[in-house]
Amino acid sequence: ICSLVPIMKNKHCCTNMLGKGGNGCLSPLPNQENLTNYEYDCRVHQKLKRYLLRCIGVTVVILRYHCRDQSSANEVPQIRAHRLQGHSHKKSINLQKPNETKISAQNQNKYKILCTSTAEQAKWGSYTARCATFKRWVDQCASSSVEITLGTFPPSTSIYYNATMAIKSIPPIQENLGKTLVDVVDAFRIKSLDVPKVFEIIVQNEYQSELFLEHQTHIIEHWYNSDPMDDYVYEANEKSSLKVGIICYSFSFPEIPNNLAISYTKIDEMIEGIHIEDWFLNYMALEGWTNEKKNDVLNSSDYGSGMLYYNLFRTFDVVLVTPKSKHEKLRYGSIQRITSVMKSGVPALVEAKGAAFELFVTRYGYPCVFAEEGGNYPTLAQALTDMKNVSMRQTCIEEGLFIAENFSPDYIVKKLLRALSYEGDFDC
Repeated sequence: ICSLVPIMKNKHCCTNMLGKGGNGCLSPLPNQENLTNYEYDCRVHQKLKRYLLRCIGVTVVILRYHCRDQSSANEVPQIRAHRLQGHSHKKSINLQKPNETKISAQNQNKYKILCTSTAEQAKWGSYTARCATFKRWVDQCASSSVEITLGTFPPSTSIYYNATMAIKSIPPIQENLGKTLVDVVDAFRIKSLDVPKVFEIIVQNEYQSELFLEHQTHIIEHWYNSDPMDDYVYEANEKSSLKVGIICYSFSFPEIPNNLAISYTKIDEMIEGIHIEDWFLNYMALEGWTNEKKNDVLNSSDYGSGMLYYNLFRTFDVVLVTPKSKHEKLRYGSIQRITSVMKSGVPALVEAKGAAFELFVTRYGYPCVFAEEGGNYPTLAQALTDMKNVSMRQTCIEEGLFIAENFSPDYIVKKLLRALSYEGDFDC
C-alpha cells in the first residue's frame, strides 16, 4: 500500500463511480506541508482504502490504531484532522491541561462546578445531556476530585464554584460562579453581543465559533446518544434486498428509486413524537419488545432512550442520516445522530448536505456518503447500489465505530472538564 501512494495520490480515479464532476477518491488530498507525517499517512490510508474498494473491488483492512493517540487515562487524546482551508476560528480548545492558573475554591477540597440553565430549558434534552448525564459521567471519571451541582436560574450568590456552565442560556455575572461558560448548542438566538466578554463559549463546530470572534470558544460536540453497555457486533451479510431506514424530525425524505430492491422505512419524529418511548413499540413489537422491556431499558442508568434508538437502528441493514433543513442547523447543527448510528454498529449512509455534515465527512474521510446532486459524492441511488456490496457495508461499520470513539461520553466529558479549567486527573 505504501509503495502505491506516491504513484496514485495525485491521480483522478473513480470519477464515474463518484458521480458527475467527481474529483476521485485520492484527490484532492490536503497539502502535506500542513500536516505531520503521522497525520498525512492516516489520511492517505483512508483515501487509498476507499479507492481499492470502489475501483477494483478489493477490501483492505488497515491497522489504524496509530491514527489516534493511545494516551493514558489522565490525558485527553488529540483528534487527528487536516487543517480546514479558509475556515479558521479565533481560539480552539486545548485538550491538554490548561496553562492558566487553576481557580481555587475557598476551603474546598473538590473542584466545584455548577451546571445550570433556565427552568424552561431544563425540561429539554440538551440540559439532560450536558448537565444530568455530564454529572453521571463525571461521577465515574473524576468523582474523587470534582463535584457537579445541577440547578436552574437564578444561581445562588452564597455558594462558591470554581466554574459554571450554562446550557442555552446566559447567567448573570457573579463572582461566586467562577469561570463561566455558555454552551450555545442550537440556541441560535444567542448572539455574541448578548454574552459578556468575560464568559467563554462552547460551540459545535468551527463555523459556529466564527459567530463569537470576541470570545474564547471551545469546540465540544455532543457525545453519541447513550452509552450502550452490551457487546453487540453487527456483521454485514449478503442480502437480496436491503432494509433501509431513516428516523428524523420534519423534513423532506429522500426518495429511493423503485428498481433498487430496497425496503424503505421512514419515521418522522414530528408526526410520531419527539420522545421515542411514545412510539417505539409501533415499530418494535414484532421484534419481541414489550412495554415492560422498553421501560426497563428507558429507566436504566446504563442505557436510557439512546438504547431504544440503537435497537431500532439495528433492525435495518443501512440507516440514512440527513441534516435538518433549517439554515442554522445545516451550518451549525449537531452531528450526534450520525455518531449515534455509527456507535450502534449499523452502517450509516450520510447525506453530505450543509456545512456541518460536509465538514464531518470530510474531516474523518468517511466513505459512506451521498449527495442529492451527486457532484463530488455518489447520488443516493449510486450509494445504495454500492451498499449492496457486503464489503462496502462492513467498511462503513468499521470506519463508523472508529470515528465514534471521538464522541464517547468519557472523551467529551474530559474535553468539557478541561474547558472548565479542571486540571486534575481522570479515573476513566
